[in-house]
Amino acid sequence: MAAAAVSRRLTYYSAWFCPFAHRTTLALEHHGLEYEWVEALGWETRQATGAEAFTATERREWQYHWKHPDLLKANPDGMIPTLVLGDKTATESIACMELIDDLGRETSSKRLVPEDPWLAADVRVWAEKVNKTICSEYYNCLVKDADVDRKEAFERLVNARDAFAERLEASSYFAGRQEPSLVDFVLLPYAYRFYVLDHYRGFTLPPNDKYDAWLDRCLAMPGVEKTLPDRDRYLKHIDKYATGRARSKVANAVRRGKSAHEYDHSLDG
Repeated sequence: MAAAAVSRRLTYYSAWFCPFAHRTTLALEHHGLEYEWVEALGWETRQATGAEAFTATERREWQYHWKHPDLLKANPDGMIPTLVLGDKTATESIACMELIDDLGRETSSKRLVPEDPWLAADVRVWAEKVNKTICSEYYNCLVKDADVDRKEAFERLVNARDAFAERLEASSYFAGRQEPSLVDFVLLPYAYRFYVLDHYRGFTLPPNDKYDAWLDRCLAMPGVEKTLPDRDRYLKHIDKYATGRARSKVANAVRRGKSAHEYDHSLDG
């Protein structure tokens, strides 16, 4: 847990395995904000009711999210990350990172979003682009049933990774910055987890010198290593997605033909 305080300690509803929440953890540690971690998401097997359009046998091993009651009070959608300070609540990973960047002005000169409005606009556009074209494809590779769909998703992921790499310069982060930006922290939790695609799908990212150097640089940043989930533990967790047992909103969205970032609370909950 970071040590320096803003004015009061943030309550941070998170989960050790979630790459969306991992983005927020990186931002909190980067700015040195004080927070209380609440492990707010888990997994449970639910019994079939008999009213479903499938047999009880088909559902026996399905895994659903258990959600902490306090998370549901703060965020009725039950999504992480969720940040709470007094009567104020923030949700969604990119929005949480921007909030942390603003709160961090009290304790740090570091900025994930540049002060220059033109550079800030570029960073925000690329953060969304990376989220949609790289991070969402990670779930397509894992959750899609057909091999051809998985392979096409991986090809799109590699192409988007290479486009991101074109915005890197030697010994720098996104867009030549000497400190990480919103874009870097949007991608890093997934970049670290891409070993999953090799393990479950046989998909190995081809070398890209700029990207590979960027990843090494990010992983070597102070405070990053302690935020990384254990690989063996994470592989065991993500098996639910690779074998079709995870019934999360993200996995449900992908199964109905949408991208991970297009989940719908009513349709995919």
